Amino acid sequence: MKTTTIAAALLALGTGTAMAQPADWLTMRLTADIAKPAPVAWKLVGGDDWCGIAKYLDVKSCHIDKGKGEVGSLRTINGTILEIAVARTPLSYTYAQPAAANFYHGTMAVEPVNATHSRLVYTLIWNQTAVGDAKAQAEARDSRKTRFQAAVDKMAAAANKAP
Repeated sequence: MKTTTIAAALLALGTGTAMAQPADWLTMRLTADIAKPAPVAWKLVGGDDWCGIAKYLDVKSCHIDKGKGEVGSLRTINGTILEIAVARTPLSYTYAQPAAANFYHGTMAVEPVNATHSRLVYTLIWNQTAVGDAKAQAEARDSRKTRFQAAVDKMAAAANKAP
């Protein structure tokens, strides 16, 4: 009896693994030009503020749980979305949502174009398979593109408007 139960459990486990879908990674790169040098633009878009993005994404809250934006810092968006800083340079940061089934990551960066101009780049990457069927994936993709491009455009407008 014990052998039958173990065999049934292993069969069920094996069947679940065989049916798992492979990851379908989507990378989205959103940009806007800024008529300021990159270090100035970074400060103007709030790059040094670990919760600075909140005002551009129109989230209800952003709470810094640990750190100040350096690698290992934690923030919570809208009281439920935990994000951890996994990389940082003087003009960029990358965060991950460790609890997200889609292994979601985002990078905000300002790249120099020349001595007086820069480009704000927001890159998102996630596993679409974890989102659901093709319709759910398209909705998630379109929603993120609309929301994050609007935030990038607001940041660029604020930076370009500043003296």
